[in-house]
Amino acid sequence: MQLKHMKNLLPPQDGAGKVMCLAWSPSNAKLAVCTVDRVVLLYDEQGEKRDKFSTKPADSKFGKKSYMVKAMAFSPDSAKIAVGQTDNIIYVYKIGEE
Repeated sequence: MQLKHMKNLLPPQDGAGKVMCLAWSPSNAKLAVCTVDRVVLLYDEQGEKRDKFSTKPADSKFGKKSYMVKAMAFSPDSAKIAVGQTDNIIYVYKIGEE
């Protein structure tokens, strides 16, 4: 097997740009990347950023720093993404089919 580097999706950064988890959609048309600042970035199959959204804590009184995103998984149709967090909650976000 020969591996070939295609491109960088996120530029190397110190601090807030670190990747916590990522997930490929079953259709292979989307890649979701969650950074340490709790933002989910959505890329298409060419590696172009298409969307981004911030996650939220289970209870807003504890604020953004009260949890970390630990896992993500796409639905079978790639239209939703489940985001598992350390504050003992899983949010399901509708992201559309494209």
